[in-house]
Amino acid sequence: LEIDGETLVESSVTVEYLAERAGAPFYPASAAKRASARLMAEIQPFQNYFAFIKVRDDKEKLAEKVAEFEEAVAAFETFLEIHQGDSDGPFLCGAEMCFGEACMAPFVCRALPNLKHFCDVDVLEIARKHPRVGRLISAILERPSVKETSLSDEKIVEGMTRMMKMFASK
Repeated sequence: LEIDGETLVESSVTVEYLAERAGAPFYPASAAKRASARLMAEIQPFQNYFAFIKVRDDKEKLAEKVAEFEEAVAAFETFLEIHQGDSDGPFLCGAEMCFGEACMAPFVCRALPNLKHFCDVDVLEIARKHPRVGRLISAILERPSVKETSLSDEKIVEGMTRMMKMFASK
């Protein structure tokens, strides 16, 4: 992101910068919930989708990655059970998206089309096997700010294709 003559990289850095700049009530009020949101951003299972793509031609290794991902999603379901508590909303803090989900959103938006296209792995189908994770991912994808700022699936796949070519040439 280029803004005010500064270039920011990395999703979490950009998310925090924009939240601070806007003065948005983006961080949960309690220190415990803020810690949960930070932990959520760290442990969410959608960020390492490139590891799948690297092994996509080896069916055995790809199957191992998928099994590891399914375990990570199940563990993330447990995290949400503990940290959401009895919340009725889909997000960590209930009805409103906070820092944790905002950091996840770019990874979710890229993982879904890339893993489907390159590895024939349906991330949404895996997530929906776990009620809280499925509800959270659906809510992230339906969030207007996420819809408005995300690239199309085709553009995401094109970007990954360019990145793969760049790494292959080095």
